Amino acid sequence: MENGKKILNDFVKSKFADQNELKKALFQAGVAALDEGWTFMDATFQLGGKARDEGLSADDVEKILRNAFSEEKRRTEREAEQKAAAQAAAQPAQAPQAQAAQAQPGMAPGYAAMGPTVISPISATMMQQMIALGLDNQSLELLQNFKIDPEALSIPWPAPDWRKDFAKLLAATFKPDETVEFKISNTPSGSREIVSKIIAQDEALKKIMKQLDGPDGALLTINAVKGGADATDESWHYRYVVVDNPKMTLAKQLAYYKALNLPCAALVNTGANSVQAWIKIEAHDQEEYKERVDFLFQTLESQGFKVDDGNRNPNQMVRMPGVLRNGKQQYLITLEQGAKNFTEWREWAEYSLDGKPLVELASDSEEAPKKDVTIIENVLRAGEFFLFTAPPKSGKSLALMDMALSICHGEDWLGNTTNANDVLYINLELTKSVFLNRLFLLGEKRNLQPNTPKFGFLNLRGTALTPLEIAQLIAKRIQGAKKLENHDYKVVVIDPISAVLHNPKSSRLSGSPHQILMQMVDSIIALTGCAVVTSTNIGEYPYLESRADSVISLTPVEGSLNTYQIKGSFREFPKTLARECSWIYPRFIV
Repeated sequence: MENGKKILNDFVKSKFADQNELKKALFQAGVAALDEGWTFMDATFQLGGKARDEGLSADDVEKILRNAFSEEKRRTEREAEQKAAAQAAAQPAQAPQAQAAQAQPGMAPGYAAMGPTVISPISATMMQQMIALGLDNQSLELLQNFKIDPEALSIPWPAPDWRKDFAKLLAATFKPDETVEFKISNTPSGSREIVSKIIAQDEALKKIMKQLDGPDGALLTINAVKGGADATDESWHYRYVVVDNPKMTLAKQLAYYKALNLPCAALVNTGANSVQAWIKIEAHDQEEYKERVDFLFQTLESQGFKVDDGNRNPNQMVRMPGVLRNGKQQYLITLEQGAKNFTEWREWAEYSLDGKPLVELASDSEEAPKKDVTIIENVLRAGEFFLFTAPPKSGKSLALMDMALSICHGEDWLGNTTNANDVLYINLELTKSVFLNRLFLLGEKRNLQPNTPKFGFLNLRGTALTPLEIAQLIAKRIQGAKKLENHDYKVVVIDPISAVLHNPKSSRLSGSPHQILMQMVDSIIALTGCAVVTSTNIGEYPYLESRADSVISLTPVEGSLNTYQIKGSFREFPKTLARECSWIYPRFIV
């Protein structure tokens, strides 16, 4: 492929004769940007800005760049197909069974060489894309807790008259006779002007703002440097404070601002990697300003949002909207968001930010909502916890794998009807080879395709993570698979759950093992909405049994070899009558 940097430079410098030529060049530049490690947001602002200047609509720009950023996945798939075809051509004399066995060690004869879907660690480039296009677990949890629609976090394009954003900001946040200071970044001194005079420039303001364009952008003071004629105190000097966190993605910063109901007078895109929020402090003097800012910063930090202490300064200079910063627009995202003022926000924060769920009203719902997706009829729905108990070494792992394969194909399991859904199997005990051999053996016995793309697995044997870290990893993989691989997992199988506690990081945790495991299960359900399924020995974790939504237990029948009595107890479904089932390797048969 042609050098990526050259493609990007040529795109920025070129003039295009027609829209088709522009669209083709934008796609090629998008692919090159991906290869060079750009995030989607970088490409949107730098390449998209050029394309829009050339006359391409914002919708076309986003569509083309999203397609370009999907090219890596398609290219990887094509390379894999070409490699497989080359290997097949090099060995024409082999029998189909031998080819299959060579392609995948441990694969049962008679099956195709394509293995099950494996969720592998996401590459750094792909992770950047995922973060740029979406949100992480922490911000998603914030949105869920405070009922914020993630769609509301999309960064809007600059307005057509974005050069006037400076005047819009001043008109909304200062009094006409107050004085502000502004300057080009990295210059020793700035200019001072009365707000009303700047606003009065109207159309001439566009030319003035262009003169402030530069590699480092332009700045203005967050508060007035001089009060108006009728100012009786210095409250004009302590009206706002700025918060941002350049280490977070733009979408995550917006998630915090919205979910924490911050009293924002304005949100400004810095033209780099942050959104600056103008927070209404509205203090009368320096002492009140310090006290309010301390409360604000401590609250933000307690919620995981770290703010630079340098932002406490009431004379802090912040990004001025309406200018270009190294070719990127500094512009106004919105005015007036969140609580009306600091007093209202502080009261809200003291009652709402204690880590507990918000009070919801029955009147919020006009009718009963639809129940969650049913995974196993009369046994399990999405968002529930299902525990399978049986004696030690009786075949629990194979039973869970059999259940997962049944759900993938929508086939019966232990006499219960299942609905076809994607399943993510967390393997904490077996080697990959043994795991796949078991899967293909079950597929052969049941005449079901074991290498269905609906069956994904994640090998975590030997991984040193705490239960909460495992929950976060699972949630991240599920979200990534949904966004990047078109898989919508509804079931997470953890096998065995006790293995989560058997590593150095987990062994140092204090607290009951039962409660630690239940917290992990609850976290996975909260972050993903999936059903969580696992197994234990009978009586091994009674706390888990008491908390599970569904429990199926197998107990040996005295005097009968490999015969068990099966019982079901469910929170949302009727109990099932005791039945007998037989263990016929590798399955339990009702």
